[in-house]
Amino acid sequence: MAQHSSVMIGEAEDKLKGAGIRMTVQRQLILEYLFARLSHPSAEQLYEAIYADYPKVVSITTIYNNMRVLRELGLVKEFYIHSSGTTRYDTNVQPHHHLYCLQCGGITDYMASAPLQGRIGDGFEASAAYVEISGICQDCSMPRLAGRHLAI
Repeated sequence: MAQHSSVMIGEAEDKLKGAGIRMTVQRQLILEYLFARLSHPSAEQLYEAIYADYPKVVSITTIYNNMRVLRELGLVKEFYIHSSGTTRYDTNVQPHHHLYCLQCGGITDYMASAPLQGRIGDGFEASAAYVEISGICQDCSMPRLAGRHLAI
């Protein structure tokens, strides 16, 4: 995982430099936490994680401004979790969907194709679709299942 993340951080740095955006300490920390430490964070989660280790180095405004730049350069994908009402960021910019756990709030990439691709309806050509599947993840369902007793 770390090697994969390092490659992605390097690619992000190259793309930022190619766009004429200088690499600041704040931007470097955001890339490190986003690509190597966190999964599908909100801007607030990213801010809190960095602030816990480096107090007063970044502001929430810095996080939002950098996430906008990263999104515009195609380095992150912004998506909205309807069940929780939060905007999240994903370093996997390939077309995919998300599984959202209603209990723990965990988000997992779901790579199966969307049911709505190609020609649908009266001549409508769908070019992209996003599906959010809400439910209970395996980790959260295990304790619930363990508490059940089967009557024989």
